[in-house]
Amino acid sequence: MSSTDFLDYSNVTETTPRPPNLPTKYLWACGGTLILLIGTVGHILAIAVTLISRNMRAQSSSVYIIAMSVTGIITLYSGLIRYMIFIGFSDWQNDIRESSETFCKIHMVTTYVAIQYFAWLQATVAVDRLISVKWPYVYMKNGKWKVALIAIVVELFIVTCINIPLAMHTHQNERGYCVAEVKFYENIWGYIDLASYSLVPMFVMVLCNSFILYLLSKSKFRTGNNNSALARSLTIMLMSLNVLFVITTLPVSVVFFLDWGEFLSKRYLAIEVYWSAFSLMQYAGCAGTFFVYCVTGSKFREELRELYKRCCPCKAKKKSIANQTNTKNTSPALQSCSADYKALKKISQSNQKPV
Repeated sequence: MSSTDFLDYSNVTETTPRPPNLPTKYLWACGGTLILLIGTVGHILAIAVTLISRNMRAQSSSVYIIAMSVTGIITLYSGLIRYMIFIGFSDWQNDIRESSETFCKIHMVTTYVAIQYFAWLQATVAVDRLISVKWPYVYMKNGKWKVALIAIVVELFIVTCINIPLAMHTHQNERGYCVAEVKFYENIWGYIDLASYSLVPMFVMVLCNSFILYLLSKSKFRTGNNNSALARSLTIMLMSLNVLFVITTLPVSVVFFLDWGEFLSKRYLAIEVYWSAFSLMQYAGCAGTFFVYCVTGSKFREELRELYKRCCPCKAKKKSIANQTNTKNTSPALQSCSADYKALKKISQSNQKPV
């Protein structure tokens, strides 16, 4: 389940003032800021590398990478930044959702759509990789970027339709809080969100990746040309991305099944810390995709170096010259042979001079 509105403390603050919770405040202020910076830079770089690389643009996976990066940025700037302001920097005083009822509905739906759509895209990537491994010739013929573009548009439409009932049951109450109807949220929407965001995508990822691992171990995934090497690199990279998603979203999904009951009413400050840590882990998984690309994708690293050379040609040239200089300095045998050759050439020329 997504972490957008797991805890609602409006009932608690009506009767008793909220005591300060410094661990939660520092988690969202410091940890949230770091995650936001890393995620923003990483997603922008991922988009730039994918668009510049001709080889990656030819793969349908490039459409998914760009879509995930754009969705990841929207997720961070709709969900994460809200809690950074609300908890980390204003002590539960300034909630951007409370500016108006219209914005309350728009922001609520946007946050849920983005975080669910991000999960759906990763599940689609797992299916795409399975098809490329199981039926490579069919994939090479039909696995074009246009097909991937149609797939992500259809998915976006479906996810948006799933979240329309949430907008219909969301309003500002008499105290100005942006809330969903309690019965709808607890009895219906919580399970819909849990299935759409976590359970179904996670099941698809685990199932597809299990088949991929079986097929790769069976066929050894021969790489006889550059296209197959790129496909193998993309498969490993995107499978690692799925693993990151499962690890970072599983804790906040498990939280939904726990019955806090009396524990929440008496120790809600401790629950805030747990919930904040799990939520930040979830957003860290959304922000850390670029590092997964770099660590597991050899072709992605090559394209990233090419992007660096294009953006910083002077530095790249200086580095190349320095490498050549180091190569010369570390080859004394070649220098010695060159000097001997020049000496012999001079002696030969002097012997050929007429007396």
